[in-house]
Amino acid sequence: MKILLGTHNKGKIKEIRKILSALPIEIIVLPEKDNEEPEENGKTYFENALKKAKFYADKYKIPTLADDSGLEIEALNGKPGIHSARFLGENTPFDVKIEKILELMQNKTNRKACFKTVAVLYFPETGKILTAKGKVNGEILFSPQKKIGSGFGYDPIFKPNGFKESFSMLGEKVKNKISHRARALKELRKLIEKEIMEVKNDRDKD
Repeated sequence: MKILLGTHNKGKIKEIRKILSALPIEIIVLPEKDNEEPEENGKTYFENALKKAKFYADKYKIPTLADDSGLEIEALNGKPGIHSARFLGENTPFDVKIEKILELMQNKTNRKACFKTVAVLYFPETGKILTAKGKVNGEILFSPQKKIGSGFGYDPIFKPNGFKESFSMLGEKVKNKISHRARALKELRKLIEKEIMEVKNDRDKD
């Protein structure tokens, strides 16, 4: 089975590859020259993830995996939430986004936050959809904790519950076990395994 990853985000691609590495599938990435992207105007993480998966699956005629994630901060009424990637503009560097978040969080005693992910695998030939959710609770730090080469997005200011450091400082090995995306992908992996077995059984019958 071949699966296309519907993202150009190198951090996501690396994370997804590692989590799905045990499956007997071939992971394919988008061509670098493909700059075409669907408009993420859905009202939920699922809607946006499905839009991306369907867009690339229909374009390349191959099952496509996409996800949509967001950082939800209690003191900011759940913001940036579904608009996390587009907060202050999609092309705005995350260092600038983080600086603005910390500015908005000044004098806030409630630092509770969570990361959420919805992953979707769409099969263009049948229209079949496999989907899974992931969530991790934590808090917003007062300043970024960043380790070069580890983490991306809002990772430097998010500390998951039960840990003393940010996602960025914890490193890939730990993050790939406990993150919102890891949890969603691990659930999706079970569904993919089942799908592979069903395909194999159908072939055996033939």
